[in-house]
Amino acid sequence: MENRAILMGYYGGDKTHALAAWSSTFMDLEIDMPDQMDMRVDAVIEHILTNSKKIRDVKGLLNYLAQEGHNSPFRFSTLHFVTTTEIATHVQFLKHSVALEAENAESARYKELKEDKFYLPEDWKELGQTGVNWYETLKRQSEVNNSLYHDCLADLVKAGMDKARAKESARFFKMYNSQLNSNKKMSFDGFLQIYFKRNLKTHSQLEIGKVVEQMLQEIKNIEGNPFKHSLEAFSL
Repeated sequence: MENRAILMGYYGGDKTHALAAWSSTFMDLEIDMPDQMDMRVDAVIEHILTNSKKIRDVKGLLNYLAQEGHNSPFRFSTLHFVTTTEIATHVQFLKHSVALEAENAESARYKELKEDKFYLPEDWKELGQTGVNWYETLKRQSEVNNSLYHDCLADLVKAGMDKARAKESARFFKMYNSQLNSNKKMSFDGFLQIYFKRNLKTHSQLEIGKVVEQMLQEIKNIEGNPFKHSLEAFSL
């Protein structure tokens, strides 16, 4: 199956980024806060815009922050993705240990991977054949190895091995194109760090490039477009 990224939830956006930035110059909380928590950021933003002679709008501030490299305010939001990727892409994400605040993936140590998800490079289909259809060969080998994985796991347990040990060792039959589901948590700034190093215009591997482009589209598709001006500030 294709790799994919789905946005499961988020907190914040343009207004929380602006509020975080304004805290260094204008942070008066002596106002009547709404009882509803989800209305409080709007209340403070309105208070600042009404009482400040210098601050004009959120968009202008975010553009200034991006241009001057003041990225810390963009950390005051949270994005929660679930990705399905082969192991190569999964490992590349893990290299972003600062940008990726938290990551939890399904583990063959603790469960039997019954779905047998695996990735096949679609661009292999577009190539002329050299006598061997490598796309179909990889597909068949993936199916064979998944079958061996399940057979081995069952036989190890039947032979008396502890099931936990059987699961963690039978997984050696799993191939590098095996796909894992993973939860990923990051700030908007963390997403930017990953995106600008891994998108399709960089020299990164095609697979992770496609995934981060999906992540960007998921952010753009949030109802109400709460990250609109933050994205535009970085020409996204």
